[in-house]
Amino acid sequence: MQGAMAYNAGSRRWLSSSFLRLAASWVGLLAPLAWLPGVVAHTHVTASDLLPYLSDSPPTVQVATELCNVFRVVEKPYYILFGSCWICAVMQQVIDTTRYYEERLEELGLFQKVYVGIQLGTLVLETLTLFSKVNWLSGASIWMMYNLYVYVFVHSSIFVRSIMMSMIIWDWLLAKLLKRPVFGTEWDGKGWSDWERALMLIVILQFGSSAFVMAVIMVTHVLPALVLYYPVFLGAAAFVVKVRQWLKFVGVDPDGRLGRGLVMASNSFVVVAAFQTLITSIIRVYAGALSQHSYFEPIVDDISSRRIQTWYECHLSQGLGAFKDQDFLNLFIR
Repeated sequence: MQGAMAYNAGSRRWLSSSFLRLAASWVGLLAPLAWLPGVVAHTHVTASDLLPYLSDSPPTVQVATELCNVFRVVEKPYYILFGSCWICAVMQQVIDTTRYYEERLEELGLFQKVYVGIQLGTLVLETLTLFSKVNWLSGASIWMMYNLYVYVFVHSSIFVRSIMMSMIIWDWLLAKLLKRPVFGTEWDGKGWSDWERALMLIVILQFGSSAFVMAVIMVTHVLPALVLYYPVFLGAAAFVVKVRQWLKFVGVDPDGRLGRGLVMASNSFVVVAAFQTLITSIIRVYAGALSQHSYFEPIVDDISSRRIQTWYECHLSQGLGAFKDQDFLNLFIR
C-alpha cells in the first residue's frame, strides 16, 4: 500500500513537472507571435495554377508562397517536424499518466480514448476541407490534380499527425495496453489478440484520420516509391528497428517513461520525413522529373523545398493569427 501511494505521488510530481516543461516549450516557441507582423500576400491563384510546381527544379520560393495562399500548407523544415513530433510524444506521455488516476494500470484510460477520438474527428474534417480546395474540374486531368492534392496532403499537418497516430498505437502495443478490449467485450473482447487490436486501431486512426485518402495514396504513390527509392525506406526501417537497442546501449530504458517518449518522438520524425521524401519524389517522377533530371534530383528537390523563410511567412508572419491556422495548430497545439 505504501509503495502504491509513493508511486502515485511520484506520478503526480512527474505529471506536474511535465506540464511545466511542455508549457515552457510552447511559450518559448510561440512568444514571437505577439509582435510578428502579418505579411502574407493573397493573390488570386487556383490549385491548377500550381501544377508546374511539381516539375519545377529547384522549387521556387514564389510558387511555394502561392501554395500557402491556396492551401495554407507549405513544406516543413526538418527541425519543425522534429519539434512537432517531440511535443506530441511528451503530450502522449503526460496523458498516459491519467490511467493511474482512473486505476486502469493495464489498459487504455478513458481520457486517452477521448483525446485520440477528438484528434481523429478533427483530422477527418480538415482532410475534407483540404480536398474541397482543389478545383478538380479546372480543365486539367483528374490524375494531375490528384497528384497535386497528394503533394499538398503529404506536406500538411494532417499527414504528420496521421503518422503519429501509428506511433501512438505502437507505443500502446509495446506497453501492453492492448491486451484488454478497447471498445468493449462485445466488440473486441474474447478471441482478439493485442496485435489484432493494434491492426484495427491502425486502420481506424492511421487511415481513418485521413478519411482513407492515405489508403489510396499507399497504392498510387507509396508502393511505387518503395520500389524506385527503396534506399530511403531501408534507412528509415533500420532506424525504427534499432532505436530501442540504441537507447539501451546509452543506459535509457525504452520501456520507461522517458524511453517511450524518445522512441515515439524519434520514430515519428524519421517515418514522417521518410514517407514525405518517398511520396514527393514519386510525385515529381509522375510530373516528368526523371525524364528531365537525374535519379536523385526529386530527393534533392524535396530537401531544398523545406525553407524556413517560406514556412515562417506562411504561418508565423500572421502574428496571433497563427492560432487560427489549422495547419499550425495541428503541429504544435493539438
